[in-house]
Amino acid sequence: MAMRADDLMRVSREEYLAGEAVAATKSEWVDGAVYAMAGASKLHVRTVTRIVRLLADHAERDDCLLGSSDLLVETANACYYPDVVLSCESSDDARIETRPCFIAEVLSPSTKRGDRHEKRDAYLAMPSMREYWIVDAEAKIVEVWTLTAEGWQGDHRTAGQELRVECLDLALRVVDIVGV
Repeated sequence: MAMRADDLMRVSREEYLAGEAVAATKSEWVDGAVYAMAGASKLHVRTVTRIVRLLADHAERDDCLLGSSDLLVETANACYYPDVVLSCESSDDARIETRPCFIAEVLSPSTKRGDRHEKRDAYLAMPSMREYWIVDAEAKIVEVWTLTAEGWQGDHRTAGQELRVECLDLALRVVDIVGV
């Protein structure tokens, strides 16, 4: 039987963070509910590794913090572990990032809906955010959300197209992230 949202035990942000600091496994917190995180496929891990490898030297050069899957990001009403997060502003908390400028999530069957809707909306509402990528490694497509003077603009990029990471003034190709 499926569990309803009303059946979940609710915890405060502070209770969640205290538990997460000593937990053996990671979980995410959304509006008081705690969700255990599942493992990733080899394709997922390979794709995250590619993104991190492509951004790492540039992030270091610009004195930005680059994290993958272990850096907790706090939004207005949730705490997530994005696949890739980049912040070029220092955060007040040593364990939690509150000012990312770039986040990438690599789709998995179990996270697809949340990455495209719930997380996208939460990330795009953060004042520091400039770009959000939703990477479909199987389809070899990157859904790109970019903050422009007109607001958030969404676009899809395929293997031969270019991507920009404005926080780092960096151009990449989709094929470099999802392979051929």
